[in-house]
Amino acid sequence: MLLEEARKKVIETALRARRMGLVTLTFGNFSARDKESGYICITPSGMDYEALQPEDIVVLAPDAVIIDGARKPSVETPLHCLAYQKRPDVFGICHTHSVFATAWACYEGRFPVVVAELAALIGEEEVAKAPYRPMGSKELAQVTVDTLRDHDAVLLANHGVLAVGPDIGTAFTNAVVIEEGAKIAYYAGALGTMNTIPKTECQALRQWMIRKYGQQ
Repeated sequence: MLLEEARKKVIETALRARRMGLVTLTFGNFSARDKESGYICITPSGMDYEALQPEDIVVLAPDAVIIDGARKPSVETPLHCLAYQKRPDVFGICHTHSVFATAWACYEGRFPVVVAELAALIGEEEVAKAPYRPMGSKELAQVTVDTLRDHDAVLLANHGVLAVGPDIGTAFTNAVVIEEGAKIAYYAGALGTMNTIPKTECQALRQWMIRKYGQQ
């Protein structure tokens, strides 16, 4: 089977996301890009993650042409493909509808960064939010990727979250960090005035994360 291990990893990530409450039912979508071929393995549209088999994961060319698989790919295929085209450093994408982050995506104000872990991921004092566009549209793909720029995560207004990474495992971790930061910011705001992290410190934490965190 073409890219069988990558397909299995996509299923594993989708199941982890569902079990951790980052997605409900079949909402959300997940993909991984193969470093050798450039092909994209993406979840199919509207299928229960618990029932997925490796052959259900659709393999696409970078221009979204189906290379292997009999299923219809995710409706957000344009978003995944454009993100990969614009970000050569990205090899994994998680699009989730996690509750707290999506609540901030529906909120008119900003999503402030109040925890160091989120600051290290974002490098900014607030999480960027792409303007609303219809789900599954090329317009949504364009405004989301434009807003994402070189960041690792972005909110989609009235929709959810897009998290990216050098592999799908890191993209998943980034989606979790966004949700935890969203939850903490919500509760901190409920308690009173939030102590946000200044932009200069967010940038410093981001550079520290890049240089020193994990097994180099």
